[in-house]
Amino acid sequence: MAVLIIAASKSDVGIMEKAAAALEKSGVEHKMRVCSAHRTPEMLDKIIEEVEYDAIIAAAGLAAALPGVVAAKTTAPVIGVPLMGAFEGLDALLSIIQMPPGIPVLTTGVNNAEEAAMAAAMIAKNKMKRINIVDHGNAQKAVDKATEALKELEIEHSLGNKVLETAINICFISINEKEGMISESAIVINCPTAEKETANDAVKLLQLTKKGIWVGLNRGENAAVAAAEIMRKNDKLKEYRWGMRLKVEEADKEVNER
Repeated sequence: MAVLIIAASKSDVGIMEKAAAALEKSGVEHKMRVCSAHRTPEMLDKIIEEVEYDAIIAAAGLAAALPGVVAAKTTAPVIGVPLMGAFEGLDALLSIIQMPPGIPVLTTGVNNAEEAAMAAAMIAKNKMKRINIVDHGNAQKAVDKATEALKELEIEHSLGNKVLETAINICFISINEKEGMISESAIVINCPTAEKETANDAVKLLQLTKKGIWVGLNRGENAAVAAAEIMRKNDKLKEYRWGMRLKVEEADKEVNER
């Protein structure tokens, strides 16, 4: 079991040392590096390629590109920690959590390094082989995206109304709720949902995500892909990503030939 912690700058190390301490307490081997997605991109490639990790914690503030860039370069689960800066950390939170479909970053609340470490420790020790989807009837579209992705990734799942300790749980939470699902003994991926995605929802997201691990608003597909990463379905994930890559390359070819 091994977890990599990447801080985007030296000023972020103090906060991320809390994650290191929590991992040490959990008995999980870890390593910390300082690397910028913007200033040292080549260095980031080398760090990720050095060792195969069970999970990667990446922390950044402001534009906060680091966690998303890391997620694009690996099929290991990436946990992003948005750091306080401008806008009470809202800018970093949105940059990290609102990833495009198929490339998830499991996101904590602002500055919540300890929660990232607890999640990483549970992921590193995970032996669960099935998915439990928890939905209280307000997120059919997001649920459908999750189930479609799980089907493509060939992962079995069940539907329930509560968190199970014997599964990786994907929980759909209305943006109007006060908190998500949290468990000290089970992996829980929260997916916030809203009928329409508005600017007001961004502030609600800042409050809702203070506790727990989250994917982006209505990103059911990303919750499913994150679960597959936790289950180490690397071969299926590589196929899945290859399909996404081909779509982009085909679009580029179409535009380039005009």
